[in-house]
Amino acid sequence: MGRLIQLVLGQHTPDITVARSGASAIQAIASAPFDAIACDISLPDMSGLDVIAKARELSPASGIVAITGFVDVDVAVRSMKAGADDFLGKPFDAEILWHLLNKAVDSRERQIAAEQAAVYRKLAYTDALTGSPNRRFIDEFIVDAVTASQRHNRPLSVAYVDIDNFKLLNDFVGHEEGDQVLKRVTSALARFIEPPAQFARFGGDEFVVVFPDATAPEARQVMERVRRAVAEIEVVNGARITLPTRISCGVAAFRGVESPRDLIAEAEDHMYLDKAVAPTVAPAPGGPASAESLLKVGNLKALRNLVKAIDRRDSYTRFHSDHATQLALTVARELQFDEDQLNAIAIGGPIHDLGKIVVPDEILRKPGQLTASERRSMEEHPVMGAAITAAVTDYDTVVNLVRHHHERFDGNGYPGHLKGTAITLPTRLFTLADAYSAMTTDRPYRKGLTFERAIEEIVNGRGTQFDPDLARAFVAMIQREFGGNEAAA
Repeated sequence: MGRLIQLVLGQHTPDITVARSGASAIQAIASAPFDAIACDISLPDMSGLDVIAKARELSPASGIVAITGFVDVDVAVRSMKAGADDFLGKPFDAEILWHLLNKAVDSRERQIAAEQAAVYRKLAYTDALTGSPNRRFIDEFIVDAVTASQRHNRPLSVAYVDIDNFKLLNDFVGHEEGDQVLKRVTSALARFIEPPAQFARFGGDEFVVVFPDATAPEARQVMERVRRAVAEIEVVNGARITLPTRISCGVAAFRGVESPRDLIAEAEDHMYLDKAVAPTVAPAPGGPASAESLLKVGNLKALRNLVKAIDRRDSYTRFHSDHATQLALTVARELQFDEDQLNAIAIGGPIHDLGKIVVPDEILRKPGQLTASERRSMEEHPVMGAAITAAVTDYDTVVNLVRHHHERFDGNGYPGHLKGTAITLPTRLFTLADAYSAMTTDRPYRKGLTFERAIEEIVNGRGTQFDPDLARAFVAMIQREFGGNEAAA
């Protein structure tokens, strides 16, 4: 039978191999790829179905035809499950076998092409780093979601998520650790975002979540669970500074008229508001940001864009501002500052050096001592920062912190030479955190102080540079969080 098949098929192709047993067939298939394989189900040494299964494993692209002396549905099913593309009953015409082998090869090529197309499509819609859907996916998904919401008059909400201080984390912990944080945030989203909702990595450290059939309060409840899960992610840099991972999130509800792009933009605007106030107090459960809050924060994105411009000129400010803000907020919460005082630090801290945008580069980056003229130029930055801040927000406590963060408790600071409690409480506390962060942060031209040495400087400055009561609370927090010499206080 094998010789007859070889003679007939040899009229179409010279490349034919005949194996007399299952073992020799498997050995031949393992040695070289075959375009097509015909295998009898009954072999002298083993089941032909086992040979077919092994052939499919060794040569996935081959067309395989099972040959059987007894044709029924069960035989056909078992052949296909083993990996055959078709089957042929005995007796048969060798020309028919040739036809079926070619058909099997064509079928296998189409199947492989379809599988590859599915893989390529998945890659096109998948973020390479995190494995989550990417911006292309969510851009198309939200168009369909908006259309469905309009057609069926169903609710639809969109959340915009940004990882706080992500550039800070990359700069001071390293990009590899930053990549791990992105993956862990992705895992937190995947844990709580369930179909029909979908999320995607929208930018470097930004994600967009689309909630079909969900109201804004329902979407906020889900995102609060994500926020709590992300808050458990912590990284530590070489200086033993622990950086918690936080996200800011804004939610927008579809009202039936917005375009997909406008809906995402509205959620992003709410995210910037959340970034300003979220580190202090949570919004009312299920409630959108108040008009008063939106008015107070004003054009916050414009301020942050100016801060980014400063960061590009002096990368030190990027870490320093966020580090000082984090430290000040820790103490402020312990001392039970009210909401307005907490917001002054949360919003004002990251932008406190905004006025440096007008300081010339040669002064800003000068490693040595400043001349009198250069010092006067540098000392103008709190006034300029306050003026810029006041132009875009009526949040007086924020403007006050930006203007007076270089005042001293004894009145020898600048620009207003304010003394004691004439300096607002949030500003007096932030001045401590600002000084500590500046002392302990490395600069290109000098190494930062140890935290023990920085604590000593703060203790020595009680009553002169710093509010003595706040200094005592601040030192206690630093010692508790980072260890140190308890006797220093």
